[in-house]
Amino acid sequence: MITTTERLIEIENERAQTQNDPSYQQWMKELNVGRIYRDPEPRHRARDLNAEYNFSKLFPKAKLSSYLGLLFN
Repeated sequence: MITTTERLIEIENERAQTQNDPSYQQWMKELNVGRIYRDPEPRHRARDLNAEYNFSKLFPKAKLSSYLGLLFN
């Protein structure tokens, strides 16, 4: 487990050095690999926070006929 900021900086420098290497870039092209990475953590946190609440009790589902009655009366 990474515990120091110095080690994090070292890892980031190694990553930048690797990505700037022409042979690495050629290898990425040959494999047709993209550089896009999405951190799943925010989505997982949002899911977990939403799971803590029971929204069905706060906002009960109404029947479609009650909505239509509001629109056309």
